Amino acid sequence: MTNSAGTLSTRTRFDRVDWASVPDRPGVYVIYDLDEVIYVGMAGRNGKGSLRRRLADHASGQIVNMFAQYLFLDRVQFVPKERITHPRDAKAACRQYMLDRCSFCYRTASDGADARELEQHYKSTLTPTLNP
Repeated sequence: MTNSAGTLSTRTRFDRVDWASVPDRPGVYVIYDLDEVIYVGMAGRNGKGSLRRRLADHASGQIVNMFAQYLFLDRVQFVPKERITHPRDAKAACRQYMLDRCSFCYRTASDGADARELEQHYKSTLTPTLNP
């Protein structure tokens, strides 16, 4: 790996994040549900993405991104007593679940290729639950 940024950052809860402190650079991130590693992803694939924007996108609960889909299908849909049937409600439920239970850490990368390499490394060593 060509990354010289070191190890993963300290963990930050989604309900306490200061988005200005998250780097606006490519990198890899790890998302936790309490203490369980559930997802490893990367930002910067197209040369334009950043950790700040990617993690903020996940925090929105938007069901159009793969992480939120996995989170909803595997966990969030089972939380409420009544079945969630509308995408707006699914988004709100995912967002609330993340605020209540989830945190993340990250590691910056020099570029998208480095971020992809780091992502593969962390996927293989941390074996996240929700990654395909």
